[in-house]
Amino acid sequence: MEIDEIPIVNDPYINKGTHLSDPKDVPTIDEEVRMELRRLGEPITYFGEGKAERRERLIKLVSELPNTNFKFAYVEENNKEEEGSDEDIEEDEDEDFYTPGSEALLESRKRFLQYSLQKSSKRNELQKNLSKEQDFIKTLKHRRTINSNLSKFTLYGTQLISGNTRTLSAVRFSSDNSLIACGSWDGAVYVLNRDDLKTKHYSGPGHHAEKVSALDWDLYNNNRFMVTGGNEGNINFWTISDSDDTEPQKMTPSLSIKDAHQHRISKTLFHPTGKYVVSTSFDQTWKLWDIEKPQDALVQQEGHSKEVFCGSFHPDGGLLSTGGLDAIGRIWDLRCGRSIATLQGHIKGIYSMDWSQNGYHLATASGDCAVKIWDIRKFDNSNSNGELFSIPSHTKLVSDVKFFHRRDDTKPSGQLSTTVTDEFEKNPEQLDTNGTFLASASYDGMVNIWSADNWVKVKSLKGHSDKVMSCDISGDGCFIVSSGWDRSVKLWSVL
Repeated sequence: MEIDEIPIVNDPYINKGTHLSDPKDVPTIDEEVRMELRRLGEPITYFGEGKAERRERLIKLVSELPNTNFKFAYVEENNKEEEGSDEDIEEDEDEDFYTPGSEALLESRKRFLQYSLQKSSKRNELQKNLSKEQDFIKTLKHRRTINSNLSKFTLYGTQLISGNTRTLSAVRFSSDNSLIACGSWDGAVYVLNRDDLKTKHYSGPGHHAEKVSALDWDLYNNNRFMVTGGNEGNINFWTISDSDDTEPQKMTPSLSIKDAHQHRISKTLFHPTGKYVVSTSFDQTWKLWDIEKPQDALVQQEGHSKEVFCGSFHPDGGLLSTGGLDAIGRIWDLRCGRSIATLQGHIKGIYSMDWSQNGYHLATASGDCAVKIWDIRKFDNSNSNGELFSIPSHTKLVSDVKFFHRRDDTKPSGQLSTTVTDEFEKNPEQLDTNGTFLASASYDGMVNIWSADNWVKVKSLKGHSDKVMSCDISGDGCFIVSSGWDRSVKLWSVL
């Protein structure tokens, strides 16, 4: 060993010049912090390490240098291009990236913008007027009346669908509440009459080769149009005929998208315009489809580190929320294609989510047995996660959650509310019930009903003998439908 290679301890000259010698000199810019760590021969980042933690590690290293470092401990910059290559790779993993879009995508974004501006303007104007005229005594009476009526929910009917051999994974009401669509793990789709739960339509074999796990009605334009997704990766659209036949009618898809995803499709959702559909998948992406031109997806969006299990459209149509088995929720602005918020709070995967009609509350259901309520008004530049409340809702995985969405504009209060008066028993008025409660389904075999102001449980519906896979609330708020592992469809009524 040459004499100049002998380690020198406590050399005051060692860190002078081009290298750090005082913790106060540690840079604040993350790129410079990474560079100094590389010069010290330290890993530029650890798994899960943030910018602040990385800088703290550098400060600790610099403060220890006078007692422990050696002259030859620095990695010299022999090749700047090679030095920067690993940093570039590391930075690329953290940065957003963009891909060119088509003219059709541009037109769809313009349509989303126009539609959402009109809807949000009307909603905001309505909420402003309500806030000016709000009577808290009436509101309190109104809420108590709703909760009293919700506590009367009871089992109306149950049905084992003839021909079905496996779990019923999804159930949804049609827009006029007269039909109930069911998706089965045997690959079949069934449409039941709500009043007697008899099968009106069923799909033939081969349209879904594997489990049907995604189902949605067009609630905005066409009462008889629905979309389904299967584990084989296909998306099928169905037009339901209005028939008075007493025998079940066989139906075939009016439109199909073969191999829409490489893996299982977990959710299919109609956009509020009724012109577009979003599909979420186990290939860790979600896709946006134009129903009139379904040959190619308008968007194939990444952003989750694990399977994307669920999604929900904001009622104004400008935002889409998605949830994955990475326990992360994201909110996407469809008008520009950006991820604008991240929902971090669940410790297990997110299996369902739904927006309230008020436009600012979002409910997420998770494998951690909780339903979390998020308020997008709480999001700001300080990276607040917007969590408003966490409901310890079930004892096992929560498979579905749905807010009450009133769909009958001619009945502003539905049938859950009665006329309320002020503190002097005058000025009678019927207040709107839209979004005033939500329902959750769970693997513990229960369907629970929750008040949407104080998030208190109002009623538990027990009837399934095994896991409950899905639930939905009718547009008038008077019925709840559920399906489960026991292969049954159960209808609950407040009437």
